[in-house]
Amino acid sequence: MKITYLGTATLLLEIAGLRLLTDPVFDPAGTHYNFGPWYAPRSWFASEKEYRSPVGRGDVGALDAVLLSHDHHADNLDHEGRALLAESTVSRVITTKAGAARLSAAAPSGRPSKPGEGLGIGAKTVGLASGESTRLTSGSEALRLTATPARHGPAGTPQVHEVMGLLLEPESASAPRVWISGDTVLFPALRQFLSDQRASGRPVDVAIIHCGGVRFPRVPLLGRAPFTFNAQQVVEVCRLLEPRLVIPVHRSGWAHFLEPEETLRAKLSEAGLSERCRFLALGESTSL
Repeated sequence: MKITYLGTATLLLEIAGLRLLTDPVFDPAGTHYNFGPWYAPRSWFASEKEYRSPVGRGDVGALDAVLLSHDHHADNLDHEGRALLAESTVSRVITTKAGAARLSAAAPSGRPSKPGEGLGIGAKTVGLASGESTRLTSGSEALRLTATPARHGPAGTPQVHEVMGLLLEPESASAPRVWISGDTVLFPALRQFLSDQRASGRPVDVAIIHCGGVRFPRVPLLGRAPFTFNAQQVVEVCRLLEPRLVIPVHRSGWAHFLEPEETLRAKLSEAGLSERCRFLALGESTSL
């Protein structure tokens, strides 16, 4: 298995003979976005991409699937990422039920599709609810992908459950099992999943964990609430799951990622988890 980090939560995974891309983000540095619903003041949910992607969407090559935690936020699927999904180089898009329905709808006429809008790619979308699975094959190799619980912020937030994690299980006994958290906070269903995985006797070899301590301080009542794992929650996730290797992603590079990466590194070190963590630099690869 080979993992290449392309920024935010964008990873090229080469596993079980397959080429998979997660949460594609390729817009230029300095691009501005609004993550809020149409009725909220723009200042509440404004953000900016602060880094330059190490490759462009045209450099990724043919993909067996894009694994998309959710489609309606630009830090997980930006304008360039949306254009990539519509290209013939992408065979499948595996995402949530709600995301698959949106992406299947017709694209707007005369302008690029925005986050949360249609792309007209229903033929290639696969929508999964939590606990549901799909299977990808490459020659004699096969990979089972199962949607795992996720909640992208405090209960009651619009679209809070329209997000997922994924458990990747190669049928080959020698290949690693991988869990991708997706954008989520810790909540009871996720804690139960993590505990069950640890107790199953089939350990997760690699945990790809979305971090960043995302908050939107200007939002009334919800300004203190996390929308992704903060450092303390990452530590708790590692203790619940006990993966062999942790790869923190979605950890810096956007204005709404409010927890400094140094805080994450310090908390993991204090918890005695540094040796099992691998922080990949932009464009860096690691083989397992």
